[in-house]
Amino acid sequence: MIFKVKNFLLLFLLMLPLANLPQLLNIGEDTGAIALSLIIIPLFLIWLVLEKKIYIPKIPYNKTLLLIVLLGSVLTFISIILNKIPLIEGIKVLVQFSIAKFIYLYLIIIIAEKVSFSQALRLLQLFSYIVLASLLLSIPLYYLNPVPEFVFYDGGTRFAGFHFELVNYSFVVLLCFFIHSYFKGFSKLKLLLLLCFLYLTARSNAFYPFVGIALFSAIAGYYNRLTIQKILIVFILFITPLIGIFLEYFSFLEVFALRGATSFSLEGSQLFIRLYPWALAMQHFINTFNFLPLGLGTLSISPYITDTENLFGGTGITAIIAEYGSISLLLLPFIYLFFSNILTNILIIKEANSRMCLCAMLLLSLTYICIQSGFFNLTTWTVCIILQTIALKYPKSNL
Repeated sequence: MIFKVKNFLLLFLLMLPLANLPQLLNIGEDTGAIALSLIIIPLFLIWLVLEKKIYIPKIPYNKTLLLIVLLGSVLTFISIILNKIPLIEGIKVLVQFSIAKFIYLYLIIIIAEKVSFSQALRLLQLFSYIVLASLLLSIPLYYLNPVPEFVFYDGGTRFAGFHFELVNYSFVVLLCFFIHSYFKGFSKLKLLLLLCFLYLTARSNAFYPFVGIALFSAIAGYYNRLTIQKILIVFILFITPLIGIFLEYFSFLEVFALRGATSFSLEGSQLFIRLYPWALAMQHFINTFNFLPLGLGTLSISPYITDTENLFGGTGITAIIAEYGSISLLLLPFIYLFFSNILTNILIIKEANSRMCLCAMLLLSLTYICIQSGFFNLTTWTVCIILQTIALKYPKSNL
C-alpha cells in the first residue's frame, strides 16, 4: 500500500517546538505532546492493521535500545506486584510512561529505518521550517491570550515561542541552525548572530553546555577526529552524574549562570534548582544500589526519595541511572557504543560540512537527553535515529 509513514516522524519532531501551543486556548501548559500523541496512536493502529505484520528493527543497536526500555517496563511491573511503589501511581507510570515510551520508540525506530536518505533529510528540513514559522507566529498569537509563562517568560523578559521551557527552545534553535547549515553551508557570521540572539532572548543556563558541546563536536567533525568525539560522549554521559554526587563542589558554575544568585541553594540560585534533581537521582542510585531497580519512570514516586517535589528541574540521564539501579552500569556503556557507532558512520563521509553539521546535531541531542527532563524524550530520539539513517544511507559516491 502507499502510505507516507515518514509523517509519523514529523509529528514526533514537533512535540518539543509545539509543546505549549494548546496554552493559546488555556488547555494547559506542555500539553502539545499529549495532543500529538492522541493523533499518532490511532494512525499507528490503522497502519499496523493495514500492514498486517509486525516489523522488527534491523539494526542491532536499535533492537537493544528497545529491549532496554522493555526491561524498564518489566521492572516497573515487578515493583507494582511487590508493592515497592504505590499501586495506583505505579499503574499510571506503567501505562502512561513506561509502556507508552516503548511503543513510541518502537514506532520511531521502525519508520526511521524504512525512510530513504532523501526522505530523512527532507524531514529535518521541514522540521526546521515549521520551527521558524512557529517562532514567528508565536509573537502575534501571544496577544490573543497573554497569560504568564506562555511565549514570554519571567515577566516578558525571556522568549521561547511555543516551547514549554527555555532549555527546550535553546536546544531546538541550535539544532535548526545546524540543519540549515547542512543544506546552505556553515557560516561563522550566522552562528555569531544566532548565539547573540539566543543569549539575549532565552537567557537559559543550558546555553553554555549546548553551545560548547555543539561547537566542539562540529570542529571535531570538520577535522574528522573520532577520538575527540568519543571523549565528548563520555564527558556528556558522566558529567551530570558527577555533578549530582558532588553538587556542593560545583558552586563555581555560578560564574556561568545567566541569572543572578544570592547563594548556591534552592532558595538563592536558579542554577542550583536546575542541578539539584541530579543530586536527588544520584542519592537514590547510591541508596538503592543493592536493591532490585524500581523501573522506568518510577523516580518521582519512589519511596526512597522524600524530596520529589524538587525533581521538576529535570533529571535526564541521572533519572535513568536511578531507575535502573545497578543495571545502569551496563546501560551507560551501551549508550556510549550506540552514539559512537553513529559517529563512526558519520565520519566516513568525505564532505566536511556534512560531517560537521551531523556530528553537532547528534551530540547536541545527546546533551539534551542527558541534562533535561526525560532521557527518552521522543523528539530528541527521533532526531538521533534519523541521523543514524542518514549516516548509514549516505550516497556511496560521496563516502
